[in-house]
Amino acid sequence: MILTEIELKLIESFVLLFVLLVIRYAVSKLIIRRFKKANFDITRKQITVKVLNMLFFLVLGFSMVIIWGFSGADVIAGIGSVITILGVAFFAQWSLLCNITSGLILFFNHPLKIGDYVEIVDKDFPMSGQVENITLFFLHLRNKDNHVYTLANTIVVQKTMRIMKPEEFFEEIKKLEEEQENKNTPGTDTALD
Repeated sequence: MILTEIELKLIESFVLLFVLLVIRYAVSKLIIRRFKKANFDITRKQITVKVLNMLFFLVLGFSMVIIWGFSGADVIAGIGSVITILGVAFFAQWSLLCNITSGLILFFNHPLKIGDYVEIVDKDFPMSGQVENITLFFLHLRNKDNHVYTLANTIVVQKTMRIMKPEEFFEEIKKLEEEQENKNTPGTDTALD
């Protein structure tokens, strides 16, 4: 029995898909094991798995192009079209690209983790709170008044941050509560007297 050219390409495609799925599964398990040892949060693991999936589909796409024998000119024209569309979209939304880049910097190179208490050292808008989430675009910070603020990643990367001990953060909350109590207790000399 002799296989036709299309049947042979189909078999090669299925073998490639199987091999890449096994590799992706093994790498995913290694990443999950590494994240458990490092005690990273679930969000970082999810983003890493998403990046792994994107790389997997990229390798799969290029391999399929090679197996099915598309000409180099066709592939380059297709890639050029996609890059042009993405370039125009990113140029129109430059802040999105900056936020994604800043999110990756926060994710991989910043000591900041979800659950940390931080203080943003800024003359005009000082802020402190607990980091609730770090996404590709935003950092979610819960302040002393239990309000959640969403800060763009570019702002977080540009500002000086101090990672606080939880005791420091809670001491500041106690001071605020005491100040509120002192304001609410009527003094002996009031304007109504």
